[in-house]
Amino acid sequence: MKKNILSICLLAFTALGAWAAKVEKTVNIKVGSETRSFLLYVPNNVKADAPLVFSLHGTGGHSSDKAPFRSDVADKYGCIVVYPQGETFYFPVFGGSVPGWHADGVTSKDIDFFKTIIEEVDKSYKVDRKRIYCCGFSNGGMMTYTVANVCSDIFAAFASISGYPINEFHLHHTSQRPYPFLHIHGKADDFVRYALMPSIVDNTVARNGCNPVPEVKTVSGKYKKSVYQATEGSFPYVYYEVDGMGHNDWTANTEDGNSAITMWKFFSQYTLDDERDETLKWRPNIDTEGWTPKNHGWSINASGATQLLKFGADTKTDANQNVYRSLQFESGRYKLTFHAEGEDGTVKISLKKNGKSIYPIKSVEVETNKDVTLLFEVTDGWGEYTLTATRGTANGPVNITSLEIHAATDEEWTGIQKVDASTATRHTVPYALDGKRMNSPKGIGVKKGRKVLVK
Repeated sequence: MKKNILSICLLAFTALGAWAAKVEKTVNIKVGSETRSFLLYVPNNVKADAPLVFSLHGTGGHSSDKAPFRSDVADKYGCIVVYPQGETFYFPVFGGSVPGWHADGVTSKDIDFFKTIIEEVDKSYKVDRKRIYCCGFSNGGMMTYTVANVCSDIFAAFASISGYPINEFHLHHTSQRPYPFLHIHGKADDFVRYALMPSIVDNTVARNGCNPVPEVKTVSGKYKKSVYQATEGSFPYVYYEVDGMGHNDWTANTEDGNSAITMWKFFSQYTLDDERDETLKWRPNIDTEGWTPKNHGWSINASGATQLLKFGADTKTDANQNVYRSLQFESGRYKLTFHAEGEDGTVKISLKKNGKSIYPIKSVEVETNKDVTLLFEVTDGWGEYTLTATRGTANGPVNITSLEIHAATDEEWTGIQKVDASTATRHTVPYALDGKRMNSPKGIGVKKGRKVLVK
C-alpha cells in the first residue's frame, strides 16, 4: 500500500511538471554494436517537456569538460544538457588518435549516437521534441555544422564557438532546410583560423537565404556582432568576432558577459514549429543594396566580356585549409529561378561540375525582362558546381536579380507535360539527357517555353 501511495505521489508531482533533484551522471548506451557514453545533467528546476541542449567538446576533450555549454546556465534557465563523449579516431592534423567527431557534413555513427541519446533521455525525462538544440567547441563546433546539415528536422537551432569545418572536414552546406545559427570566434584564433571565417559566413548566409548585408553592433575592446537577418522562409545567422580571444571554449565578451548564456538566449527563440521554406537551398541575394559581390567570391559584370556573373570557381589550397566559397548539391531535383531584364535580348545559364554541364541548364537562352524557372537534376551524389551567366554582347545592358535555388517539388517536377510522338511539332524539339538533340522524337523537349517529355 505504501509503495502504491508513493507511486501516486510521484506521478502527481511529475504531472505538476517538476522533477525533485539534480542529476549528474555518466550514461552508457548501445549504438549499433558499440557502447557509447554521455554525461547527463538535469537541474532541479527542470519541468516536464523540458528543452534539451547537446554540448560537444573539442578534439582531445571529454564530456566532463562540460564545454561549451556550462551546467550553471542549465541551472539558471531550466534545461537538460547532455555532454556526449566523442569517439577516439585518427586526426591527420594531430598525427594521432584522439577523441573527437566525424564532422564531415554527412550522416555518420555520431549522428546515430545523438539520435539514440535523445531517445534515452526521453525515457526518464519527457523532452520537448520541438526544442532540442546543439552547440560545440572547436571540432565540436565543426560537428555542430554537420548536425545542422543533416538533422535540421530534429534540432531547432545551433551554435558554434571556435569551430567550423576545415581540412578533411570540408563543409557540405546542402542541408535539408534553413536553420538558425550562432557563431562565436576569437580574433586571435590562429588554430581554427579567424582569418578564414568570411568564407564560412558567406556559404552559410547564402545557404540559409539571409540578407548578406548585416546589422552590426560593435563594442570597443569586446566584440563585433553581425546579424544576417532572415529573408522570406529563412533564419538568421549571427556572428560574433571577439577581441583578444584565441582558440577558447568560452568568453565573457558578449552582451551577456557569458558565451553560454548568449547561446541559450539565441536557442530559446526557436522551435521546430517555426515557419520556414522547406525547399530553399540557396539564395545569395546578390542584388542587395550595399553588398559588394567581388568581396564574396563572385565575378560580376567583367569589363569587356560577355560574362554577366560567375560563382563557385574556388578550390582547395594549403592556404585556405579547404575553406572556400562554394555552390554544392546532393542528388535530387532542383529549380533555379531568377529575373532577367535589359535590352540585350538573351541570357545564357551554365551549371557545371568539374567542367561538365548539367542538363537542362546547358546554354539555356531566355528573353530578358521576365521571370525564369529552370529545372535540373543531380543523380551522382554530392558535388561542387560553377554557376555562370553570360549575355549576348560584351557589356550588354542586361541584369539578373532574385537568383535562388530550391528543391523542386513533386508537383513541379511531374508537371512536365507528356506528349505523344504524333503530337510533336516543330515547336517540340527532343533532346537526350546529355543535352544533345535527337533524331527520334523521344526525350526531353521544349514547347512554348516549357520542358516536355516526348514518349
